[in-house]
Amino acid sequence: MMYDLHPLVIHFPIALFSAAILFDLLFLIFNNNDFYVGGWWTMLFALVASAAAIATGIIDDTLIGHLGSVYPLWLNHGLVQLFSCILFLTLFLWRTKDKSIFYDNLKKRVYTATALIGIVILYYGGHLGAELAGRV
Repeated sequence: MMYDLHPLVIHFPIALFSAAILFDLLFLIFNNNDFYVGGWWTMLFALVASAAAIATGIIDDTLIGHLGSVYPLWLNHGLVQLFSCILFLTLFLWRTKDKSIFYDNLKKRVYTATALIGIVILYYGGHLGAELAGRV
């Protein structure tokens, strides 16, 4: 059944976003362009995987029905994960449009801090999903 797919795809965005940010940090440390390129591609694949996770999550939500009913919003797994995905999409578009992002000190700090906060939000949303599924 379709609702069995969500638990299978959710790990890809988490792993890929984490790897993308790790590549970005390695680029900042070693200034090796391969890490920059690897971070870009990994984040692109993470966004594609997120689309699958969001789609299967919405299908699952039609069975569970929690997306619009859990308040406060920071306790809603679906909304937290949508927020983190939008945050990473914004970072991806920013780094794609502005090639100097890792060479300007202020931009580099803002990007890196936002990415690390995004990872924390992503992990927190994953934890909420695990609670929702009764896994923790």
